[in-house]
Amino acid sequence: MTSNPTPRLDAALFEVLRNRLWAINDEAVDAIVAVSGSPIATEGNDFNSGILTASGEVALAGPYVLVHAAAMGQVVQFVIDEFSDDSSIGPGDMFITNDTYVGAPHQPDVMVVAPVFRGDRLIAWCGSCVHQNDVGGPVPGSITVGASSIYEEAVPMAPTRIVAGGELLANVEAEYLGRSRTPELNRLDLLGQIEANRVVVSRLNGLCDRYGTDTVVAVFDGFIARTEAALRARLKTLPDGRWRHRGLVEHDGIEDRIYEIGLTMTKRDDSLHLDFADASPQAPALINTSRAITSSYAMAAVMTVLGYGLPWTPAAFWRVMDIDTQPGTIVDCLWPAGMSMGVTAAGQEVRTAVNICLSRMFDASDDPVLHNQILASCVSGSFTQTISGSFDDGSGFSAMLLDGLPGGSGARWGGDGPDTGGYVTSPAGLCTNIETNEQHYPVLYRYRKERPDSGGPGRWRGGVGVEHAYRLHRANGTATSTVFAHGQQPPTAAGVVGGEPGMQHTGVYQRSDGVIEVPPPKQVGELAVGDVYANLCGGGGGVGDPLDRDPAAVEHDVAEGLVTQAGAARDYGVVVGDRSATEALRTARRRKRIGRNPAPPLAEPSAGRRLSSTVIMADSHYLCRRCGHNHGPTTEPLVSLLTLARSPVAQRTPWPSARPGADRFEIRRLYCPACAVQVDVHVALADTPLLETAELL
Repeated sequence: MTSNPTPRLDAALFEVLRNRLWAINDEAVDAIVAVSGSPIATEGNDFNSGILTASGEVALAGPYVLVHAAAMGQVVQFVIDEFSDDSSIGPGDMFITNDTYVGAPHQPDVMVVAPVFRGDRLIAWCGSCVHQNDVGGPVPGSITVGASSIYEEAVPMAPTRIVAGGELLANVEAEYLGRSRTPELNRLDLLGQIEANRVVVSRLNGLCDRYGTDTVVAVFDGFIARTEAALRARLKTLPDGRWRHRGLVEHDGIEDRIYEIGLTMTKRDDSLHLDFADASPQAPALINTSRAITSSYAMAAVMTVLGYGLPWTPAAFWRVMDIDTQPGTIVDCLWPAGMSMGVTAAGQEVRTAVNICLSRMFDASDDPVLHNQILASCVSGSFTQTISGSFDDGSGFSAMLLDGLPGGSGARWGGDGPDTGGYVTSPAGLCTNIETNEQHYPVLYRYRKERPDSGGPGRWRGGVGVEHAYRLHRANGTATSTVFAHGQQPPTAAGVVGGEPGMQHTGVYQRSDGVIEVPPPKQVGELAVGDVYANLCGGGGGVGDPLDRDPAAVEHDVAEGLVTQAGAARDYGVVVGDRSATEALRTARRRKRIGRNPAPPLAEPSAGRRLSSTVIMADSHYLCRRCGHNHGPTTEPLVSLLTLARSPVAQRTPWPSARPGADRFEIRRLYCPACAVQVDVHVALADTPLLETAELL
């Protein structure tokens, strides 16, 4: 039979095939969900799938946990390097790994990747990553609080062939499943991932039959090249400069030490340089990320914040950015450091740092279209919990509850953050349905409701988080409860442009005798029948000075139960139902900020080179855009020229002070000394110097 000649790849054909490839990737996800029996996958969407080029660049990714897809390319490239020397990669092969040093985000994230052959020609790769209930180690759920090295966590499985020529290798499957306390669920997920890869292989070969192999391969290359060109063009319109952010992670599972993650982001012409060298030395275990994971989180943040309106083509974003890390730090840990919680600790702070630096860059732009892309941080980390034990009939259970996921999303310029929106880099992530949890585990929920005042105050409010509470019942004795989080004391969902951070999150036990216990952010504890556990999710960061928020919007939030009347007065200077009292309170609040009557705003903003919404540079001086005040010469750090106020981190919620150590942190607010506009807000260790967050090149 003669083959059809390769058709010319015109614009119409490119669009047809581009959309067909996205549909194929979605079909792979459908296969995982159809086969998997794990609520983490079927309800929480804690997975992703992707299709890659023959060289291992991720051409497209699903809208689920983006860091899963971002990391897939590093895993495939490792497999190519390790298995190609003897031509041992063939049709029908698949490889499995949860190796965090190679690219798996943490050990419970299991990746299965497969080559796509056309005859004897390797034309692409495909794969998926699914979070597993348990992959071994000393504690159920595989998040090992108290580990001092990776040997005390679930030891990762190096990339290994698990399917050869289409046949599942029983000995490798047994090795993988034998590590887990939930082998039945893990096997269903594994079979779902294998089937997903087979779907992609079949569909891509079908496209090649119809349109020609060279045409299909050209579409992959076109995906990447076109997205890269659009991204570089966008970067060229943004100002060159450096922007900084510093994140904090408290408690490493052994002792309550503080780890810092500093980012300096430099933008020149059409490329980004992300320097994470300013990070604390690595922890013994639990909270670290490897360089591979840090890179994946950074790319995921760039893709979601800078890549608005562009295809989810990770390879294009890798091409415009480079990343520096210092080996032996919390963001580039070395063996045998553990990483079982890295995705909700150092990884989330990497994502937040990139998010905030990109938003500061947008704020320096005079282009209103780009300015409108300013985005505060979503909730960073969560008070996640694994529980395990046995039902009253003696059968066992082990699960990770996803109640910590529906925190608030960050506000944007011109709009409030989505309430209970979750992580910006997991747009299709979900919280498991209450009824599903009650069906599978011995828990009975008392409520799930929105948490008022948890959204970061700002001209545009951060989204609020959710509160959950359940009671243990139908259990045989006590259940093991492992909580793991960061951001219990220092707020981590940062605001921008003078917006405030979102409220912290925490977990609370109410024992059957009425005693209230607030666990540290990492703890292995117990739940007895009748005990109640509550999860209070944090909120997203705000954008802009809270005293600039429309009082009507605040009153609407109070009516909707998103802000309390006390919060309206404390955070926004709004007296509900009394506009004259509101104006008086706001005037008094501004006077208190700077110790004198504030200067009136100008009719038009000051002219000059824009540094941010509140500061411009003119004649080698910093000027306030709102009132025209001359802050001082640009040879001095701007932060040293503004009025500084320091506040405790428990200002908006008492929970940080429920445990010792809250006084290690503070919230720093920087104001214009003349008009009192809130220029910036930092969360910092109390004994550290001020951070200069922006400079133009």
